[in-house]
Amino acid sequence: MSLDEPFNDLALGDWLSTAERHRAEGYRLVQMTGTARPDHFEIMISYDKDYRCTNYRTLLPRDRAELPSLSGIFPAAFTYENELKDLFGIAVPGLTVDYGGNFLRTKTKIPFSGDVTVKKEKVKPAAAGASGSEG
Repeated sequence: MSLDEPFNDLALGDWLSTAERHRAEGYRLVQMTGTARPDHFEIMISYDKDYRCTNYRTLLPRDRAELPSLSGIFPAAFTYENELKDLFGIAVPGLTVDYGGNFLRTKTKIPFSGDVTVKKEKVKPAAAGASGSEG
């Protein structure tokens, strides 16, 4: 079963007010993660209420990679925010529990902060007779 739970674009200026609204309406924070793109970072966040997720995508320019902390609204956000700092080098002002770049142990310091090369993969045709569904 697939639910229609797309990622909605969220302006950085609405980051805190959206979290506050979801908290007031009884949502819980489900996840926050990032993806490095050539000219920006995509930060994805999901809130849940009654087993339905509401998902957002916020874009951060690489030259001003700063995301206001949600840890004062959703205390568990500090884990996700420390990961974003350690993996992408994103500044998170207002973080309630700040590990100072030492939350994760990685072989390379801030591994996803460098240049990103986008490669297009060739699509392999589906195998003959494959229905794509499981029985």
